[in-house]
Amino acid sequence: MSTFFEREDVPAFRKKELLVFWVIIFTLFRGLRWETGTDWEQYYQVFLTASWDNLFSFARNSSVSMESGYVLLNVLVKTIGGNYTIFLLLTNFFVMVAYMKFSLTNSKTPIYIFVLIMFSTQFFPVRIGIAVAVILLGLCNFSQRKYKRIIAYTLVAASIHSSAFAFIPVYFFGFFKKVPTKLAVAGAVMLMIIAQLPFYNGLLVSIAGGLHVLGDEASHKFETYINYDVTKNSGAIIAFAGIVSNTIFIALLILFGDMIKKQPAYLKTTNVNYDFLFNIYFVFIMIAIAFPGNNMAGLRRLQNYFMFAFPILFATFIVYNKKRYPQYAFVYMFAFFFYVLFRSYSLFFAGHLESNFPYLSVLDNAF
Repeated sequence: MSTFFEREDVPAFRKKELLVFWVIIFTLFRGLRWETGTDWEQYYQVFLTASWDNLFSFARNSSVSMESGYVLLNVLVKTIGGNYTIFLLLTNFFVMVAYMKFSLTNSKTPIYIFVLIMFSTQFFPVRIGIAVAVILLGLCNFSQRKYKRIIAYTLVAASIHSSAFAFIPVYFFGFFKKVPTKLAVAGAVMLMIIAQLPFYNGLLVSIAGGLHVLGDEASHKFETYINYDVTKNSGAIIAFAGIVSNTIFIALLILFGDMIKKQPAYLKTTNVNYDFLFNIYFVFIMIAIAFPGNNMAGLRRLQNYFMFAFPILFATFIVYNKKRYPQYAFVYMFAFFFYVLFRSYSLFFAGHLESNFPYLSVLDNAF
């Protein structure tokens, strides 16, 4: 509903006030939850058992090592006398502020960006969600190309989730000239075809050893691909849905590339590096295609670090076409709301329904 305030006649400070309102609402909604969300139990146990003594040796479930930066966050909150609710409130407030600042500094349509980010990531953020927020803070005003700042923020993010290291080389790749649209599409389609061939699993297994830099858990998930079979493990319908989803994102690659190539006046007024965004979005798509199916969900989560390009490109595409074809404005708004509704289903209803509903808060125990 807030997107109805995304108009040129609405002052920028009013849009910021609206986003501040949602930062408060979602901080409370996400921070006051109790026994709600697929990540709840394991991270609650981390909070209870983390201490200064195991800051650099903490192992989740006594087997999977956990980054010291995330353990430190838990320990610091406990040291100042906070409980797990305080920890959730603080971390969620940080994540929401990062979303807001990124939206305000990288677009003239911050409400669109904020909404799209909210529906493009996990709703109840785990470690990778906090790491992504750290990187987004480093990317505020990213068109200024402050290399040292983003590297510093990425290193901090990697102390929370080691997979953040994957962002450093891709960040520099993003500042090359835009990948030709036809080449990007051809590469994506080719990889999508190859990913369905029998030898692909063996190819992935052969390079699995190099993934330990992303963390033991990511490496373990990658190695489970040895016995992966699309129709056996995921089901034909789910596998087909994945192909359709990838096809839609590739089609958007064509539309975004065409929009950037034409360089309309609206794009020039936004002072945003769209070549950078296009390249990052291309990486975002290739990760989804390279790691299909449920078994690869752990590695596919690397997409989170590159998802920020999609909200900006998609929002720009909607505004640009509404100006260009005002008689078809409703079509582009329908596309926006269709995406939000689709992601709502994916986030809350496609799986683990019992973990999200009914929503329970810490207040349920107080009253």
